[in-house]
Amino acid sequence: MSKRINLSQGKLEKWEEAFVPEKDVFFLRDQDLHLLKEFGMNCLLFSKEEFMKHPTYKAVSYGSSYTYWTLSQDISTVVVLPHRVFPSLNQSVRTAILKIQQQVGRGLVFEARYFEGILREPAKTLLAPYEFVSKDRVYIAIQKEVWNQLPKSLKSDLLNRIAFDYDTPGIFDPYVPTESVTSTYVNTYPNSHGANCLSSTLFAAASIQAGYTLDWIIKEWVHPTTFINGLTQLGYKEVPLSMDAIFPHDILVWKDEKNQIVHASFHIDKNYFFNKNGQVFFNPWKTVHMRELEEQWSAYKIHVYRK
Repeated sequence: MSKRINLSQGKLEKWEEAFVPEKDVFFLRDQDLHLLKEFGMNCLLFSKEEFMKHPTYKAVSYGSSYTYWTLSQDISTVVVLPHRVFPSLNQSVRTAILKIQQQVGRGLVFEARYFEGILREPAKTLLAPYEFVSKDRVYIAIQKEVWNQLPKSLKSDLLNRIAFDYDTPGIFDPYVPTESVTSTYVNTYPNSHGANCLSSTLFAAASIQAGYTLDWIIKEWVHPTTFINGLTQLGYKEVPLSMDAIFPHDILVWKDEKNQIVHASFHIDKNYFFNKNGQVFFNPWKTVHMRELEEQWSAYKIHVYRK
């Protein structure tokens, strides 16, 4: 059977504050650059390369909300502006810009189905200028200025629906083990963006070895080199792959064709793993079965690390 993770009102309120970054960010391709003049003087224009290296905009809060990992490769220019500027643009210009955001894969653009049954006045009027059609589908974009004005009830309902999509039902067998250091986190969500599969895996391995929970690690945004350094420090080494002989506290790592780490998970026991599927706060910490991991990460090669 599947289990839905409950969201407290306190958790939702924290998410509401962090869901939409303070500044509006728009991504353009070369064929879209004729729209640059429409933004006026009150904006900054970045090359894609410079934007991605900028200490402010490469922060996890911006990257997670605007989902940088889903962006098209042909983006050339990034426009950043205060959130009060975009609503002042001509409506046809706003619609054209928002359509481009959907086409290039920017975050904070949702199919209208997310709002079905919960969109009432005054929110309906507030969101009307942010609604558009692309390839016969209706979308609604969320920008900071309109987010600030929406009723709290709508924000909570929308965040709940998004979380439901991220919390896909897994394979739940009668026996679902947990380690004492992970039990506090299983079937919960983080308060903020950043905690990812690497920090979750490293947290479990380090806490078990230390004999107490190293809670600060699980809240970090850990990158691959830091992760491997942590495994080495804990005495983990890669061993030959044998899926028939996975032991408790083994760590599975999935790598792409360039040998880059894309996912990691901590084996508790009996093919159950302590797992988090991404860095956004919609990704919960869960105990999942190996079958679920194999299905979700089948495009990548598995590596085993063991003490």
